[in-house]
Amino acid sequence: MAPEGVRASLSDGPAMLWGFQVKVFDGDTLVCIKTCFVGRVSVQVRKADALDAPGEILIPVLHELALEKVGAAILAGDLEDEIVFA
Repeated sequence: MAPEGVRASLSDGPAMLWGFQVKVFDGDTLVCIKTCFVGRVSVQVRKADALDAPGEILIPVLHELALEKVGAAILAGDLEDEIVFA
């Protein structure tokens, strides 16, 4: 699994949603792309202090939450492109 760059929701206030793609590979072969959206509440529950932290602290938390969901989908045999909410 290879997460791509993170984009934040555009608003005047704090970001409420982050989105990015996770590419799933079998060796060198691209199997599917999961488009992941991680909400502010999920981050707050996992690591509240990451919400106001720089990207080097926040982004690993976003990737961790998304990769857990994508990993569970893969284990369940779901290898289709889809949108995943974490």
